[in-house]
Amino acid sequence: MMQTDLSITIREGTTADIPEIARQRRRMCEDMNYTDADVLSAMVTATADYLKKAIPEGSFCSWLACDNGRVVAGGAVVISAWPAHAYDLECRRATILNVYTEPEYRRRGIARQIMDAMIAWCKQEGFARVSLHASNQGRHLYESLGFEDSNEMRLNLR
Repeated sequence: MMQTDLSITIREGTTADIPEIARQRRRMCEDMNYTDADVLSAMVTATADYLKKAIPEGSFCSWLACDNGRVVAGGAVVISAWPAHAYDLECRRATILNVYTEPEYRRRGIARQIMDAMIAWCKQEGFARVSLHASNQGRHLYESLGFEDSNEMRLNLR
């Protein structure tokens, strides 16, 4: 566990944390102005089902910040099978997602501590790089940690 201030600790998530991880994912989407309650509820259910398999198999690793036992922030790394590349012969890729902090705990450096823990873990695991999709609110933090814009493009299919 890592101490972030007098009362905040960061720990790795477990399957027991699935409801909280799914709740944070919903709150993150709500912060990005997704408002359809039915779709968000379906997303929470689908996420929980996914996490029941992904956490035990190690393809989803999460970190949670706690204030005296209450989870107040979190983030995760998804590990995907991926063909080797000239810059990386590992056949896997790391993607950070689900970085979320409860509104009353923002601007205290908690998300930075979670990001530091995830980046350190990715380095320890031997990943050549890690990527993420930045919200407008998170962009400054990610840039301050050294993340750079890339040439990724997207085509919406529905």
